[in-house]
Amino acid sequence: MITSFEPGEDWFWNEQTQQFFRGPELAAPHSYPESQPAPGPAGRVPTDWKDHLHR
Repeated sequence: MITSFEPGEDWFWNEQTQQFFRGPELAAPHSYPESQPAPGPAGRVPTDWKDHLHR
């Protein structure tokens, strides 16, 4: 199982069935301070970062 910890995302991915599904609400991540923005450290991610994603 894979899930996203990005704010507002609540999907899970089942590697076996190759399907998305909604699951339980998980505890908030604590691997970085709340003051640190996502997707990365302030000033270190280009403003057009979404344009660089492979879709």
